[in-house]
Amino acid sequence: MKNISLISDVSTLKRQLETTFDGNSQKRLHVEDESEFFGLPNKVKHLFKKHKKITQLYDWQIECLNLEAIKTRKNLVYALPTSGGKTLVAEILMLKELIVHERNVIFILPYVALVQEKVQSLCPFGLNLEFNVEEYVGGKGKHPPLHRKRKSSLYVCTLERGAGLVDCMLADNGQLGGRSVGMIVVDELHLLGEQKRGALLEATLTKVLNYNQSKYNIQIIGMSATIGNMQEIGDFLNAYVYTRDFRPVKLTETIKFNEDIFVINKDIDGSLKTKLDRKLHFDVYSDDMKRLDPSGIGLLVREILPNGSCLIFCPTKSSCLSIAKIIYKTIGREETQVKLKEKEELYKALKEEGDGKVCPLLTRSILFGVAYHNSGNNTFLGLTNAERKLLEEAFLGGILKCICCTSTLAAGINLPAQRVKLNDYILELLTMHGKSVIITSPYVGRDFMKRSTYRQMVGRAGRAGLTESGDSVLLCQENDKEKIKVLLESGIEHIDSCLGTEENVVFSMILSSLSSGCTSSQQQLVDLMKRTLFVQQAEKRNVECTVASDLIESCLDKLRSINAFDKPVEDKLKLTTIAKAAVAANLDILEAQKLYTELLEASSALILTNKLHLLYLAVPYTECITLDRQNVLDIVGIEIEYIYILFKFRSILSGG
Repeated sequence: MKNISLISDVSTLKRQLETTFDGNSQKRLHVEDESEFFGLPNKVKHLFKKHKKITQLYDWQIECLNLEAIKTRKNLVYALPTSGGKTLVAEILMLKELIVHERNVIFILPYVALVQEKVQSLCPFGLNLEFNVEEYVGGKGKHPPLHRKRKSSLYVCTLERGAGLVDCMLADNGQLGGRSVGMIVVDELHLLGEQKRGALLEATLTKVLNYNQSKYNIQIIGMSATIGNMQEIGDFLNAYVYTRDFRPVKLTETIKFNEDIFVINKDIDGSLKTKLDRKLHFDVYSDDMKRLDPSGIGLLVREILPNGSCLIFCPTKSSCLSIAKIIYKTIGREETQVKLKEKEELYKALKEEGDGKVCPLLTRSILFGVAYHNSGNNTFLGLTNAERKLLEEAFLGGILKCICCTSTLAAGINLPAQRVKLNDYILELLTMHGKSVIITSPYVGRDFMKRSTYRQMVGRAGRAGLTESGDSVLLCQENDKEKIKVLLESGIEHIDSCLGTEENVVFSMILSSLSSGCTSSQQQLVDLMKRTLFVQQAEKRNVECTVASDLIESCLDKLRSINAFDKPVEDKLKLTTIAKAAVAANLDILEAQKLYTELLEASSALILTNKLHLLYLAVPYTECITLDRQNVLDIVGIEIEYIYILFKFRSILSGG
């Protein structure tokens, strides 16, 4: 991405982070007041001040960093509500491992965007403190890593790439890049309860735990949102559990029924208590505006302008566009005169990134301080990484006041918003923050949202140092009242392992542990499986449970049927060459066999009249090459909003 300076006010905004803030009775401690910075050189605290504008720590952060578990290198799991400051603690611990202990660190994050943001924010620390920051996402990052013996390395990676790095570490006697690994940090540890990715994370951590028993002391640090069975997760990881209910800014939660907006509170017994706060006044709308925006989303956005900011979470990429259009057409033309020069610079930067093209909707909406934000590499509805980054910076700098985003934006990119509004389905989750958050529907796709999803969304409202409070609005229909009541009154959700239902993940765990030499027999694999959260939870339900041996037996039979093993020697399992190659390439065994078969066929019938066959063989199965549909629409002369309307009302138009 071109490094174009868009935001004249970013530095001013960021300087606000240096102000002392006291929220929820948690005092900030000035870094300058510390004679030591948790065992790190004084240079580190100045780098935090310079590059992250952090001059203070919360009481809970100081308490956590001084835990006996940290001093004795015990595994640690800590949980706080969204925006409580969890990442700073992890960064201090990682820097100590890299600089003081001179050991490598693996930092596992759930989303590509989070990895990219974290690499960018930690690079200045690497340059000044002389350690490597290596990005492992998509095709970036060598596998296994290059040897860098002079400096320790911080490997910032997605969950999938992190699993591959752990396999490399196990195969190389606890080392990556010629240096031992001392710490593995996992963000969003509560993802353990998810299908596929959660199972992969569980398998990865299980292998580390099994390895740690007899080998080197690798400390596991897990950050999590608050969950109901946190101690069970701590037992699985053999970790000390630290939890606090702290949020640095006051959050006001509201729900909207028709024109009425109610403040949400709870009685002592946990029952829901609502109080009418205000009504939306549609009389400021013209008849056309009322038809365009019957839900009053534009009115909610008007409430926080011109000084506030707002995140609106949307169900799909197409709904991001349609809602952005509704907002810019209903908030008033006075917004077009705010930071006009900066908006023009933003448009020019987007045009340069788009090879001279900018989405027609963005061209109009940016003038009003409104934009949409989703993924997709500029195909049909999506934006490229560079375009999204420009919009994120513009939002941080106050050029954009309202972002309509998919779930990518609810998990972890640091942008301030005043109100968060949640839309029909929910998003991917980054960490943009707004003074306000709007949730336009309590559904995720066709499913009613979980409490954890709701808490993730409203947690984006407000940001310490930038706003003293945040608020959220959940838009609801009358027929969802009872479900809303259950959602808001429900307790904290528990994490249940999904490993037992993800056979391919178990295959990979078996093959990688055998390949690395951590296990060699069926009984050792059973012992490994007993360390998983899945088996530990199963055994609590059934004292005579044989799930570990049953699952391993079943998976070994299936692996034998696809020729993953050579003939055993003295009951020791021996992998075939293709199984070893699958582990080395971080590939699923079935995918590896498919690739191997195609390469065998190609070796006897390779077409060289042109490069098409070679290109086909070179493109990974995971790559999805799509047309530039937006360009097609531009050529034909059709606006994407028109297609969305046709899709939305397809049943009516077809007479169904």
